[in-house]
Amino acid sequence: MRPRHGLLITGLMSLVLVGCEAPPADKTPPAKEISETGIRPHIVLGDVPDEEKAALLTWIEETTALMQSPEFETNFLRASALYPDVYVSKTQDIIPTRKLLDRLKTEDPVRKSLWWPKTYVVLVGETPTRSDDREGFGFEGNRKAATGPYPQGAANTPTGEIELGRLHFARYTQGDAVEKSCAINTMTHEIAHTLSDKDNQFWMHILDSQRRVTPPKGVFEASYFIGTVAQCTYLQNIGRIAEDAFQSCLLTFSDPAQGSRFKGLACDDFPGEKPVTPAGRLNPAKPSRP
Repeated sequence: MRPRHGLLITGLMSLVLVGCEAPPADKTPPAKEISETGIRPHIVLGDVPDEEKAALLTWIEETTALMQSPEFETNFLRASALYPDVYVSKTQDIIPTRKLLDRLKTEDPVRKSLWWPKTYVVLVGETPTRSDDREGFGFEGNRKAATGPYPQGAANTPTGEIELGRLHFARYTQGDAVEKSCAINTMTHEIAHTLSDKDNQFWMHILDSQRRVTPPKGVFEASYFIGTVAQCTYLQNIGRIAEDAFQSCLLTFSDPAQGSRFKGLACDDFPGEKPVTPAGRLNPAKPSRP
């Protein structure tokens, strides 16, 4: 999930780079004032095939509702007690993690940030297939994930865009509970990048670290922190992990002592009811899927 940093574009690793249809043009200029407070991102469907619209919309809505839930806020504060500081960007550097929540809720009186008025989600790549040996990512397919202004390079653009490889879509629609939680992590991570510092330009407040600009060990990058809190909250909500396993879940999918990058390979490590723990990743025995 490294930034793709032209003007202000972030992106994840891309297994296969393929083109995608542009989202519908939106001529409406960004709102000059957004008075709402709370975690209320404005994420909408882009130009995707009709047969994928319902599932993609459900993915967006489920993720957004999770970010707005009291369980997410409770776990965000729990995680903040464990990791009191978080890396936001090169310009913002490291801030208290609780302050990050204020900014997500657009309640920080010192640093005003706005949820971008409209960000489209599009899917890229061909329909993935299940990996026979369950090694790697569980599915063979495009795993791109990137957020930025649309069109790229525009000086003043009225839209934002999230591009997601269909591997993530397969995790959400075809995967088991843990794989689905990884898709929610990815969507949450990319949504977090739509918090803008400017109201007339897609100017990301939260950026992933870049070469030679990385947080010290033990400090989460904000986007990965937000995504992993959402993922483990989802797993807790559905009873896949116990409440007291929350920290263990965080470290399973993103460990700040190791750079805090999302451990995408872990998504395929916990089939059935296998306990979700960092130690569970060390067991090489993986049963084949039918």
